[in-house]
Amino acid sequence: MPEDDIQRLPIELERLIFELTARVYPDTITTLILVARRICVWIEPFLYQVVLSSGYGERVTRIMASKPPEFLRQHVQQHLALSCSMSRRYVSYILSTCTNIQNLALWTGDTYPALLDDMRHLTNLRRLSVSLFKLFGGNAMKLLPSKEDLPFSHLTHLDVFGEVIEPVWPVFGMLPCLTHLSISDQYIPQLLQRALDEVPTLRLLVVVWTTDPPIWDVEETVITDPRFCTIFCHFDSDWEIGALGGLDFWCRAEDFIARRARGEIEKSEFQA
Repeated sequence: MPEDDIQRLPIELERLIFELTARVYPDTITTLILVARRICVWIEPFLYQVVLSSGYGERVTRIMASKPPEFLRQHVQQHLALSCSMSRRYVSYILSTCTNIQNLALWTGDTYPALLDDMRHLTNLRRLSVSLFKLFGGNAMKLLPSKEDLPFSHLTHLDVFGEVIEPVWPVFGMLPCLTHLSISDQYIPQLLQRALDEVPTLRLLVVVWTTDPPIWDVEETVITDPRFCTIFCHFDSDWEIGALGGLDFWCRAEDFIARRARGEIEKSEFQA
């Protein structure tokens, strides 16, 4: 049959179909981009919406080396997790190039105050997973940055891992859009209650256990605030599940407190 006689879909519909397929079945993207050049142009950016750099960081290294800064700035704009060892200079380069990131996880094992300056480029940042204690200087910390010096004015979800000492806690009240806060593997009731009392925008405060059984043996809690619960999760896989649109610990904790508010769960229950 001559090519002119083949019935073709309208180009807008064809693009919609391929983009929907890429969203729903991301594992097919590397095959679909080989079908035709126009399809590659449409859906290749979907390859970079979720970037989890683990192991030796081969994927993020390959992406950063193969694409111009303009492409990275435009298309690496959703979810980025740096979960491997890399130089501070390279982390700075990534954050100064991929400036449209909305969800960032800094798990390189080397968190330091200069990252605050690097994150000033991220004006669309909404979600962050980081060691706040080390970000503010660790044992060398003297004073918290002022509210004006924090690059987190639009942050809604903050996941804090590692040590969280009492002098760090006032920072939560400096984040005007913070609605979701998680603390990993630490249960200090008076400090948790302080966050609930001092952060008026907060809708959820969750203690995340990354070990099973938890490090802290918490069978009951004095915290009665309906916004509080605890939950277990495997960190790396949970982050990727959420980035791909699945039910991460945030979603599961939200569902738990909603069901508890409806009376489907006892009000005294706090372990999601």
